[in-house]
Amino acid sequence: MKNRLLLIFLLLFVTGCSEQEKKIPIEEVDMIGIMAFDYVDEKTKKLTVAIPQYSPDAKKDTKIFSTETDLVSQGIVKIEASSDRKVVLNQLRVILVSEEFARKGQVRTVIEHIYRNAEVGNKALIAVVKDRAEGILYAEYPDKPNINFYLNDLLLPSLNTAFNPNTNIHDFIYGTTNTTKDASAPYLELLGDRIEIANIALFKDDVMVDTIPPNEAIFIQALQGRKNLAPLVIDIPDDTKVLLNLVKSKSKIESNKDRNYPKLTIHLEIKATLSEYSIEDTEKLNSWKEISDLEKSINQQLEKDIKAFVEKLNKKQVDPIGLSEYFRKYTHGKWTREMTDEILDKLEVDIHVKTIIVSTGTLK
Repeated sequence: MKNRLLLIFLLLFVTGCSEQEKKIPIEEVDMIGIMAFDYVDEKTKKLTVAIPQYSPDAKKDTKIFSTETDLVSQGIVKIEASSDRKVVLNQLRVILVSEEFARKGQVRTVIEHIYRNAEVGNKALIAVVKDRAEGILYAEYPDKPNINFYLNDLLLPSLNTAFNPNTNIHDFIYGTTNTTKDASAPYLELLGDRIEIANIALFKDDVMVDTIPPNEAIFIQALQGRKNLAPLVIDIPDDTKVLLNLVKSKSKIESNKDRNYPKLTIHLEIKATLSEYSIEDTEKLNSWKEISDLEKSINQQLEKDIKAFVEKLNKKQVDPIGLSEYFRKYTHGKWTREMTDEILDKLEVDIHVKTIIVSTGTLK
């Protein structure tokens, strides 16, 4: 009898708590849209959050809070103590980390904590900021109505962006826990009253090690087999520059399966529209033979550029493309990070590019 009464009491108590939780009206909830992390010391980080305000009575469209903390949850509790509402992560869309924070290897710790939070979706985007991450949130953007929408739109994938890896928290966790592929993320720079995706940050394990320019980073997507790519600018010798609007690309990578003398043969086929041609005498493109000669020049230059790019990555021992996977899948037993480094240290690549110009666009 006593057990039954105790069970009834617990059910009433739990039900009462649930009902109380549900009764919190949305007008009394602050939903974080952006979190920014800056390095303070090995144990402490500065957490800054942006919370959009939808009330017509609000004087500002966004509330900004900052606090120093050693734990993410503790930081949220401190921010909630400063706010007059309950603070939740249900609408978190962007996570910013400063370059110093990323180079100190502290990103994965906070991302793992957020990743385990059931309130946050896997599509929250990650980006590295050149200076202080909080500076992005405190800056003024006169032609942008709200920093939450501005950053979210900037980081969403777009073919008009030179290169945007669109790294969400699931991609980042996958890259930093994978032994054959390293993570990458957009690298933002605050330029006055606007934000620019200036470079791409490369990680090895969970530490940021370098950046690469967007035009080089397109090769990562091409070699990973992405079909639709951003426009590509190619500098051909003799002061000729072409801009290709890539229609479609296809890659095939073959491994010699030899870990002692690793070699990859890479075939890349791209179909593109010639959008711009810097040479003054465009009459040179009057016949298919002349277009074919230009395709050969583009092939030679791309083969040279991609080979130099892969060798640069191998020298830094970072593998954002996942080339070491072409040796792991032919190896029995456990694959370690040290084995990936050994492959990158000795890897030779043979690049074959086939360019097909399907149209000369507005040139003709």
